[in-house]
Amino acid sequence: MLFLPECFSFIGSSQPESLSKAEPLDGPAMARYRQLARDTRLWMSLGGFQEVGPDEHHLYNTHVVLDDGGDTVASYRKVHLFDVDVPNGPVLMESRTTAPGGQLLICDSPAGRLGLTVCYDLRFPEVYQTLTWELGAQVLLVPSAFTKVTGAAHWEVLLRARAIECQCYVIAAAQGGVHNEKRESYGHALIIDPWGAIVGHLEDPQATGVAIVDLDFDYLDSIRVKMPIKEHRAKGRQRLARQLPPPNGSRE
Repeated sequence: MLFLPECFSFIGSSQPESLSKAEPLDGPAMARYRQLARDTRLWMSLGGFQEVGPDEHHLYNTHVVLDDGGDTVASYRKVHLFDVDVPNGPVLMESRTTAPGGQLLICDSPAGRLGLTVCYDLRFPEVYQTLTWELGAQVLLVPSAFTKVTGAAHWEVLLRARAIECQCYVIAAAQGGVHNEKRESYGHALIIDPWGAIVGHLEDPQATGVAIVDLDFDYLDSIRVKMPIKEHRAKGRQRLARQLPPPNGSRE
């Protein structure tokens, strides 16, 4: 299975330029990737596509999984939008031209049960805990285009934390390098195992390349048996029931 980063098909120099490239998921841009999946007989995780949004002023930032026949298995619209004044960096307001999604998704694949996210979602651990402990994810996908400043400070530690606390593999395909006069991404694509060890990376973290890793689900299961976080989490939630909402987020 092949995993591509956020903005895999286009990175613009302005938000209006990106908005102008938005297409439906059955449009010509995605059709080329569907054909690529068929030609190569590969499943594909396409992280962060400019999908036509709910109105003319907004698109969706959509993570699409295709099977080896080019059919859509899942499409997740990014929930958490990057509206941030980056310290010593740019001011980025994703919500000006991007509408948020409202549903978490998992799907089964040859690479295990996948939990779909995009980039800034990484900072919200409850997303990954829900994907894992409520929906059964084994592999958490974080296709990204982290800024250089936030990436240097937080990228690796956040990815390893999500792997450790969820006892999952984490696959984080990442944009890297200078895209245009306004945009530079941190790079450092990583694959992390359920113990938090980095098991896949590129020799040049800014390069365009491919890291290949075999995922060992017997190893994942052994970690979960020896340190049963799911069961301990459930007991903890029972003890804290008055303070914590139930998994569906509602209170009686």
